[in-house]
Amino acid sequence: MKNFFKSLPNHYQKCLQIMRRSRYYRKQSLTALIFNTMLAEIFLFAAGYMWFVYRTKIPLLALILTMVVMIFFTLAIFINQRKSYNKKKADARRKAGRNYLAAQLKQLNSEEFMWQITRLLLQLDGITDIKSCEDYLETTLHGKRTAIGLYNAKYDKEVAPQHLADFLNRVKLEGYQQAVFVTSGTYPDSCKAIAEKKSATKIQLLDLEDLLDLMEQAGMFPDDKTIDNLIDKEISKSNKLLALKKELLTPKRIKTYLGYSLFFFVLSRLFKSLSIYYVLVSVIFFLLALFVWLRSLKVTPESEESSLLLNLQKAEKSQGS
Repeated sequence: MKNFFKSLPNHYQKCLQIMRRSRYYRKQSLTALIFNTMLAEIFLFAAGYMWFVYRTKIPLLALILTMVVMIFFTLAIFINQRKSYNKKKADARRKAGRNYLAAQLKQLNSEEFMWQITRLLLQLDGITDIKSCEDYLETTLHGKRTAIGLYNAKYDKEVAPQHLADFLNRVKLEGYQQAVFVTSGTYPDSCKAIAEKKSATKIQLLDLEDLLDLMEQAGMFPDDKTIDNLIDKEISKSNKLLALKKELLTPKRIKTYLGYSLFFFVLSRLFKSLSIYYVLVSVIFFLLALFVWLRSLKVTPESEESSLLLNLQKAEKSQGS
């Protein structure tokens, strides 16, 4: 029994974690989902009961028929929501895994990137005898001698057209029948135009999305535990943003925003050359103050009184202790 009570906090944290992940996948609170479903069912019950009473003239039979319809309707909603949830969950976890792989690729240096691509190629069908040739790879793809160019883009950079053109000229001189160019970035239209030109050497361009697709097919995706940790980090980050939003929209900020608005308005009068800029900033702060004030009006007197009573109770407890 003692072990059971000791394990309660751990079970509570696990349940809380599961609920947070479910809300993250669903992109909607469970309370809102239940509330919307109940509204739809109430409307259906009222409409169905009235229709069955009108058709059968027997209230008890109309009630039974309405309940049967409600059961099938609720079951259909549950199945649909379950399918939708599973799809959203799979999409969210896939997106988290792909973002993780993309970030990992961009942190690699040239040698590490080449090793990673070699590791990937060894998992694919039709590729044999991979050999490193300075800054590119050589392999046999479906019986044809193939050159594989590599470009590890940093900070979402595009491949330079000249870099691709130099690679193509080199593989043509070496007598390759076909080539593949792999990058962890993207290709501008000029690179695509170079690849589409008729040439004795055919080339295929693989960008970051293509690379991630191949890594996913080859089983190089992060494991479930890693993805769970990535999801938890995203949830924690969103909670911090929510806390920041609450802090910025708290009523005590109204005077601060009005002060900034007045300050920039005065600056607009003093510096005529920048008056438009200062007036614009002044208006933004004024509108922000107005928005926070209007938002604060939603707090009802009852809630203010309840919070005041809670504060008084806390004060009495602190004095008593």
